Amino acid sequence: MKRLKGKRYLISIFFILTVALTCCTSSPTFDLYEGHLLRIAVIGERPEVKEEQVEFTEVSFDEIATEELKFYDAVFIREDKLSEASESLYTDIYLNSTIPFFFIGTDNFLPFTENELEYDKTSNWTAGTSYAVGILTSQEDDTFKKWEYGLYNDEKSDEHIEEMYSRIFTTIDELNQKIAKRSIMIMLLFAIIFVVEEIIDIVVVFNTFIESIYI
Repeated sequence: MKRLKGKRYLISIFFILTVALTCCTSSPTFDLYEGHLLRIAVIGERPEVKEEQVEFTEVSFDEIATEELKFYDAVFIREDKLSEASESLYTDIYLNSTIPFFFIGTDNFLPFTENELEYDKTSNWTAGTSYAVGILTSQEDDTFKKWEYGLYNDEKSDEHIEEMYSRIFTTIDELNQKIAKRSIMIMLLFAIIFVVEEIIDIVVVFNTFIESIYI
């Protein structure tokens, strides 16, 4: 009887340990970006992602200085293009852009915003730092905005990089929605001003008519 109880006890412990190990080793489930359609320009190789509502177009450094950039929601600069991206002739483009730039594979945006700094290997990703940074100068209040994105558990893998991209897509979509809301508010303001001006004109005409009657 005691042996039977002992076996049951050992089986219970083994079962608990098995469940615990399974929970510890199971891969996490990452949320995909489920927002609006995004069009993103990429300098370098286009990323591999699962989101079908994200369209990538490979462009050159020359193209980011043209009006064509306004047709995109953001620009990604990949790991192998960071050194060239830090050249001073591009600094004003990044700082004056109306869409965000995201630098992939680094935690440091300063080589891209400061003319006297150059990108070197010390800015490459290391565990414990961000794997990507994004920058944008707000057109609304001229403030400089930046975002940092790390990798899950500080581990570099295809799955973790894809999850990071999903978070970047969410940031871009949120920016687009804020801009859209602001545009709607501006349109409503102009509509209100137009209506008020029309009412004033009608009142003036009406008063003129009334005065003409009593003269």
